[in-house]
Amino acid sequence: MSFSPNRPGKKRYRYRIANAPRFIAVIMLFLLVLTAIFVIAAKSEDEPSQKGAVVVTPIVYPTPDPDPTPPPIDIPEGKVMEPVLVVIDAGHGGEDGGTISPYKEGFYEKDITLSMAEKVAEYLKEKGIDVILTRDGDYRFSASNREDLLTRANIANENKASLFVSIHVNAYDLKYAGAAAVNGMEVYYMEKDGVYTEFTDERFAQLLNDEIVKANGIKSNGVKQNNYSVLRNTQMPAVLIETAYITNKEDHARLASEEFRSNTARGIVQGIELALKEIDAFEYNGDMYVFKEAKE
Repeated sequence: MSFSPNRPGKKRYRYRIANAPRFIAVIMLFLLVLTAIFVIAAKSEDEPSQKGAVVVTPIVYPTPDPDPTPPPIDIPEGKVMEPVLVVIDAGHGGEDGGTISPYKEGFYEKDITLSMAEKVAEYLKEKGIDVILTRDGDYRFSASNREDLLTRANIANENKASLFVSIHVNAYDLKYAGAAAVNGMEVYYMEKDGVYTEFTDERFAQLLNDEIVKANGIKSNGVKQNNYSVLRNTQMPAVLIETAYITNKEDHARLASEEFRSNTARGIVQGIELALKEIDAFEYNGDMYVFKEAKE
């Protein structure tokens, strides 16, 4: 018995794509994903060799140049160049108490002058001006008044000071009528051979006188000449300041006041600054200098 392939009663199944565009899109997406996988795999295999070929070049920073040497100073003919230095002299000291208060026991000139001198030194240092004190405590240099004063002048000379200021307190003999009424300040100088062009001891005294009056309001009795030892024996512009009268009650109160002492010190410093400006002090390589007349 034979059967025909198309015999009746046998159902045949046929397949067809219901949505051809979607099928094609799925196939394309699959191919893209597969391609991406191959590309990533190939790149991962190549990375070791690429890394091996990388040459790391270190960053080399240039060595900083040392501070440049400033150009040499052209020193004028007949001049010498010296560092700026101010010497402040606190009058008296040790067994030499100086003037003595008639109103308060143990109140001596030597202590007042040291207090003011230390304040002047402090303010000068704040402004970057080099300074030394002839004395920094309660002592004197010699039992001989002459030798003591010469030593103070020599400290300034040996250190080649630019300017010298001696600080004192005045007094008037109270046995004389009207003595207690004498008050105020004076600034003394002695004109010497100048070491700065067109700058005199008198000019230095006037600058200090004016600035002290501005600073503390005391009455000025003027700028005066005198041949005091520290003025006569110093080799630079020098002044001696009588800051007030210890024998006058109003001045006595001033001298006992920290405010008055501080203001007086600030006036002295201001006068010194103006003097340095007039003698053409200048900065070189971070320090201050002046030109002085060369001595043969």
